[in-house]
Amino acid sequence: MSYFKKNYKKLLVIPFALCLAIFLGGCDSEQGKDDVDPETSVPEQAETAVEGPKEFVGGIDIVERKKNLPSFYERESKNEAADEKFAPKVINWINGEKIQRTPTNNELQDGRLVKSWNNIYLDADNRGCNACHSLEDALEGMETFHGVIYFGYPIEQNYYNCEACHSFFDTKHKDSIHTLHNRSDAFQSVKGSCDSCHYIDDEGNYKMWDFVKYDVLRGIDEVAADDLDADFTWDQTTVTPNDKMYYKSPKNAPDEWLTDKTQATDELFENWTVKVTGEVDNPFEMTLPELIEEFGTETHLMKSHCTINGAGQPMVYQAEVTGVPIKKIMEYAKVNESVNTFNPIGDDGFCFNVYTDTVLEEDGLLVTEMNGEPIPADQGFPVAFWSYKLAAGNFTKHLVEINFESSEEAAAELYGGFTHPKTGLNFDKPNVGVLTATSGQIFEAGKPVHLEGFADAWDEPITQVDVSLDKGKTWKEFKIDEASPNQWVYWNLDFSNLEPSAYVAQFRGHSTKPDGTNRISEYYAEFLFHVQ
Repeated sequence: MSYFKKNYKKLLVIPFALCLAIFLGGCDSEQGKDDVDPETSVPEQAETAVEGPKEFVGGIDIVERKKNLPSFYERESKNEAADEKFAPKVINWINGEKIQRTPTNNELQDGRLVKSWNNIYLDADNRGCNACHSLEDALEGMETFHGVIYFGYPIEQNYYNCEACHSFFDTKHKDSIHTLHNRSDAFQSVKGSCDSCHYIDDEGNYKMWDFVKYDVLRGIDEVAADDLDADFTWDQTTVTPNDKMYYKSPKNAPDEWLTDKTQATDELFENWTVKVTGEVDNPFEMTLPELIEEFGTETHLMKSHCTINGAGQPMVYQAEVTGVPIKKIMEYAKVNESVNTFNPIGDDGFCFNVYTDTVLEEDGLLVTEMNGEPIPADQGFPVAFWSYKLAAGNFTKHLVEINFESSEEAAAELYGGFTHPKTGLNFDKPNVGVLTATSGQIFEAGKPVHLEGFADAWDEPITQVDVSLDKGKTWKEFKIDEASPNQWVYWNLDFSNLEPSAYVAQFRGHSTKPDGTNRISEYYAEFLFHVQ
């Protein structure tokens, strides 16, 4: 720097001299043009190489760019090519329906010429859990063992189930999820990044894409409740076919599971024994045929609703179940008067105990039949514990022992109602969801959009189901009068006046708390569908 200060005047002389030489040289060549010897004249192409001053900005030749722009930057063809390249994917679902997870946005946005914003700039088809894998595949492919859940209804499993289940574990779910993705070869092969799973909001917060996508995707039309032509009916008698029931794996090792129908043999049923133990005067052990012969059976219409079922997820079904009444077993075993706890124990050691009063009041059964057939292998063959109102977390499969005891500790009765550890919001009570169609499903224009689904709050009666097609601004309300908490509410819904477009239906339920006050869903089920 000191050298420059001392010699800057000398340094400035150099470029000035060069410019002057060029200028004078140019003048001399013009003035003496006729005197140049033809033998030593400059070739013609050299003459054209000397041009006048050009317009430069940031090193870009604007003159040439403006001259050539129309030849490669034709507006309509460029946009048409982009729209075709980035058109939302349409996939064939297992039930034969067509699914489109990303809305088609055909309207120009913000005065711009771009239409396919969702995929060009949001990359929507490649974001979210199910864009890369099903959650079933993710669980099966983990390096450590993780239980599995399969749906019977044609619904895609989403992250709501993960959050609900992991909400009561001590380990941080986000730690394991991020680590597994960061070291995954499959994730790297598809150029996965933070944006694959997250959306950064205006405040810089990382949100789960699956939870905010319908707030930022374009091309979703809204319909106010007053303008919605919707026909709604409901009942509490609909039963689920055996092949539509959800499956949640047992707690023992997979090679010990009794979940395949080939394992549900007559021999296994006839030789299966159940022990009655604990604080009883007459402990005993009987085979299932002996239990049925001694105590008889009863048939009830009951529901199975997993206690960690995510908002709108189909871990719920209803069946006509037949089994041995536990109250008769208690009489035969002569349970002590001090006993207050019933422990149904499975062959895998699984047991969430309940109060004996609950078993008696809610018609507890040792279920051996479902919908007139032997209980399916994946539902607990040859025998499982069931009861009214309790969540399926208390329904022990492959039961081998019932134990009675006196305890000062609270029973592990489950009735849903898990809360998010961060927001404090209730995940699933009451819970409302679609069962017969998959989010993103395409429906034919000119015909009603027909949906069927459930509403349930375990031990609380459902009093109302609401639906919104304008992101919760207005709600279409459907009253449910005198529903029993012993069964689910099964509903049918038809939309009849929807123009071709994409829509998101939000569902919420109302139930009555034990104190008589109203409870409203705090997490809404969201269902994307297209009319085309």
